[in-house]
Amino acid sequence: MSDNQKSWVEYAKKLTDPADARFKDDVLKDIVVLDISVAQPSAHVTSSILAELGARVIKVEPPEGDPLRKISPFGEYYFNNTGLNFLVEGRNKEFITLNLDREEGRELFKKLVTHADVVIESFPPGYADELGIGYRQLREINPDIIYLAFSAYGHFGPKAREFAKVPDSNLFGLANSGYMNSCKELPEAGEPYNLPTAPGFWMASYFTAIYAVSGVFLALLHRNRTGEGQMIDITSTETMMKITVELQWIHFFKQPVEVGVLPLDAGVFSYAYYEVKDGYVFASGYTDDNFNALVTQIEAPELMEKYPTVFDRTPLEKQREAYKDIQKAIKKFTFQELARKMVEWKERGEKGTAIYAKVLTPKEVLEEDFWWNKAVFRKYRDKRYGELVVVNSPWRFSETPPKLKWLCKNLGEDNRHVYHTLLGLGDGDLEDLRKNGII
Repeated sequence: MSDNQKSWVEYAKKLTDPADARFKDDVLKDIVVLDISVAQPSAHVTSSILAELGARVIKVEPPEGDPLRKISPFGEYYFNNTGLNFLVEGRNKEFITLNLDREEGRELFKKLVTHADVVIESFPPGYADELGIGYRQLREINPDIIYLAFSAYGHFGPKAREFAKVPDSNLFGLANSGYMNSCKELPEAGEPYNLPTAPGFWMASYFTAIYAVSGVFLALLHRNRTGEGQMIDITSTETMMKITVELQWIHFFKQPVEVGVLPLDAGVFSYAYYEVKDGYVFASGYTDDNFNALVTQIEAPELMEKYPTVFDRTPLEKQREAYKDIQKAIKKFTFQELARKMVEWKERGEKGTAIYAKVLTPKEVLEEDFWWNKAVFRKYRDKRYGELVVVNSPWRFSETPPKLKWLCKNLGEDNRHVYHTLLGLGDGDLEDLRKNGII
């Protein structure tokens, strides 16, 4: 069957099936990344993504190891002395040790930089420069180097100097950006309702990593065009400010704006989650036609008369009232009943669209065959760590898909290979470096 004869679903699967990823090219093939970050989740995730996209990522740890190796859920789930958090983002990397506090270690690092395209660091601003391995020194060694620096307040300005030794972190970015304060519950959620709230995962770290990866790609494009490298300065605070829309509201309203409207949305209603017979669902019906579809399907058409237009539903006090009305009506249905109503509504050609999605637990998500068939999840058996479930990257590239080649490695596992292939050091050289505390 030719491609033109296939259904779109069949054709799309042929193009992007993850099962064929290993036969395809790497978009970052021949790009070498040196990750010398320490105790910096954003940097660790950044280099993990770059490695999945084909870069040769060499994770450079101090001889005692990156402290991130000690972090694992509730102090459990260690594999070969490596915590789960570090392990799952160690994919496709080579691991070496090097003591950058020693002059001999820094000289070795400079030699490695001559082979590199990207350096990732998380030192206090100015510290690498004091050691002689900052951006202005490395660009003398390798003019087209791309230097990605993570810190709490960036590399210039009063706070950058005053709080230079404060490390960046997930909660730091959430708190310092105003985002955490914008996630408070409504008073009707019950006491205590007005506490700053953080997501249960490292949201700021992962968002910062995504922006950092984008920065590396843009810098590589610039280098391809001009031959010039550059420095990228990034903080989790600034990343989270980018998505904290309340910062713009305050400017336009010229006064403090009441934030913390969970489970509502500041600009759209209905766009919220509700309790139903078998758990919770997300239910959406914003435009007048969509809202009519929603309230009709939950057998509460009188709410269309009570809240006839968007402007009758969007103000916060109106949202609070309408939320209670919808919650009362929707609670008598299961998710499947709502989903069936949604499908039948569209099949009849009715105007408007109500959208429902079940609020799933992580366990329920992991049990869905659909995601396993799409290779979103993968069971990976590793000789070091045993069998683990890995969540693959979400991209479905037709030509250059991300790949999982191996999981995390042990501390210093690639010392012999990296130092020999890049610097020509032999076993005797490495033993001397080991004895002297350099690796």
